[in-house]
Amino acid sequence: MSEGQVIIVGAGVLGLSCAVQLSRSGHSVTVIARDLPGDSHIDYASPWAGAHFRPSPAKTPAEQLEQQLMRDTYNELEVLAQEQPESGVKIVPAIEYFDAAHADSFLATENGYVDWPDFRILESEEYPAHHESIQLGVTYRSWVLNSPVYLQWCQRQGEKQGVRFVRANVTSMEEAVSLFQDKHRQGGASNIRAVVNATGRGFDDPNSYPSRGQFIIVSNQCDNTISHHWADGSSTVIIPRPLGGGTVIGGTKEPNNWSEDISSAATDTILKRVGQLCPELVNQETTATDDTHGFDIREVYIARRPMRRGGLRLEQENTSQGTPLIHCYGAGPSGFKISWGVAKKVELMVSNVQMLVNDPVDVSPD
Repeated sequence: MSEGQVIIVGAGVLGLSCAVQLSRSGHSVTVIARDLPGDSHIDYASPWAGAHFRPSPAKTPAEQLEQQLMRDTYNELEVLAQEQPESGVKIVPAIEYFDAAHADSFLATENGYVDWPDFRILESEEYPAHHESIQLGVTYRSWVLNSPVYLQWCQRQGEKQGVRFVRANVTSMEEAVSLFQDKHRQGGASNIRAVVNATGRGFDDPNSYPSRGQFIIVSNQCDNTISHHWADGSSTVIIPRPLGGGTVIGGTKEPNNWSEDISSAATDTILKRVGQLCPELVNQETTATDDTHGFDIREVYIARRPMRRGGLRLEQENTSQGTPLIHCYGAGPSGFKISWGVAKKVELMVSNVQMLVNDPVDVSPD
């Protein structure tokens, strides 16, 4: 067992992945979070996520790092799908259609697509009918997961490995450390090896902001993930959730929109677009005038993605007393895609920490 406790603040997919990875490696871990798996707060983004893999470009150093994090995560989830399907992970084909793209650009390695398993460019006759706007279609092997089921699986895995979970709404790293110390005061001093900030938008980070998303869960079943990227920058997505989780369809991207109100116009647009993109998903016995457009709607919901200007913050900050503060937040819609890669990076940072045994803990930045 490694010396000292690791405190993780936040129980979204990044915090939980870090907890499982660190405890696997013998670290003592305590997770402190307002929301835990099973909760459904609008700002607890992870259980609302469609959670599927799609590639991204790797042209800049930051994009190349993200692609490596995605590959590490892909490898981990592929094993889980094969060996522990109860985790809610499944490997499926993915299909993407683009209104503004050309085949030549997708054959370049830096585009991020060509190196993934089973990648190929679709023939035009494979495009959906009545979608003359589509200029390119591609397919590849992807993973999907049932995010609420998967988060609960992560918590159980952590608990089996000795991770402790504390429900508390802390507003700073200092408060998290103080809470941890108070809970251990009767048992004597407990040294803290590192604090991991996995809080989604961070604490008072001026670069962080929410992006409101509206999505729908339907009972209609689909065997693939399907995405249509429109010329105006919007996207239509169809994401199956394994283990009876239905299908997530959507959605909207609305930066800095704090509204919790569901838009009936957005709901109608999503249903129409998905019905046109994948007609076989629709219940043909339902009339065209039906308000649900042939879908069996389980839930229409709003969630806020944790966005950050500059992207993911993944770095170590040395505090005035030498206690490392490790940041891993601001992943936006990519949290699940990079989760295990981030966890391995955090584990490396924690393992390289030189413990200052019995020194006072101060997480105030220099």
